[in-house]
Amino acid sequence: MTGFKVEPFTRPEFMVRLGLKPPYTPEDVKHAFRQKVKTAHPDAGGSAEEYTTLHDAYEQALDYAKFHAGRSQWIGDEMERYIKRLEIITGVESRGGHVSMQRIEGLRPWVGEDFGQIKDRLIAIQWRGKHVDDDSLMCLIDNQEVLGDLQHLDLAHSSVTSDRLLQLHGLTSLTALDLHDTPVDNQVLTLIGALPRLEWLHIVEAKVKWRGRRKLKISHPQLHVATGGAKHKSGR
Repeated sequence: MTGFKVEPFTRPEFMVRLGLKPPYTPEDVKHAFRQKVKTAHPDAGGSAEEYTTLHDAYEQALDYAKFHAGRSQWIGDEMERYIKRLEIITGVESRGGHVSMQRIEGLRPWVGEDFGQIKDRLIAIQWRGKHVDDDSLMCLIDNQEVLGDLQHLDLAHSSVTSDRLLQLHGLTSLTALDLHDTPVDNQVLTLIGALPRLEWLHIVEAKVKWRGRRKLKISHPQLHVATGGAKHKSGR
């Protein structure tokens, strides 16, 4: 007599992290995240690492729930964002730049490789050289709503100006910005104030004057400013 084997049910790790059991709905995911964040957030006694892990689980769980609740709608919404990211990647790489992507592995077993790819994150852009000018930045400015995961932006030795850089105020996840040997001046300090997660800044051979550097020391004591080949806290 032949039989069949019943495979044990396995919950996605991100659902386990949120403490959820099926059936899953987007509302369940949001509610679970709100409850968990009460203790995971650094302001509530948690740690930055714990909060980041929880938030990643939340994003993947929400995509999973939306995907299964309305596959066509999810694909349509995410495909529009994916196309905008492709516009950025094409614009940067066609002009000699490089991008770095982060694969979202946890979602792939549940939505497939093809659909998983459209959720990969664009986390770094290196775009150097004098040919990179204000017009070049328009592909970033016009699509910055899909650059919420961008952490590193390297525009060293480029021709970009402060006026155009100020339009990138939506890059709130940026942690490192390289403006070495660019014509940016003290106006760029307005942009720095709009980047709450910025930790590292390179403005050697830029036109930011000592008054601007001193202002950075006072307003952003946690910010590290690179000078020469090293990096240290601003003002030292």
